[in-house]
Amino acid sequence: METFLIRALQLIMSLSLLVIIHEGGHFLFSRLFKVRVEKFYIFFDPWFSLFKFKPKNSDTEYGIGWVPLGGYVKISG
Repeated sequence: METFLIRALQLIMSLSLLVIIHEGGHFLFSRLFKVRVEKFYIFFDPWFSLFKFKPKNSDTEYGIGWVPLGGYVKISG
């Protein structure tokens, strides 16, 4: 049972890293071309999110959802 939990955690962590890299590419190029980014989330948040953070001088809300199936970058426009 212990090895199953360790492997499940390793799977979630590796998928998280892939999602961060992939969505980071969307975020980087949208900021590079001066397009406003409204949200940058790791995992999905259908009804609520586990963590939200919005810096004072930024339009972007950063967060972590609770459904570990992907992530998204909400670009305005």
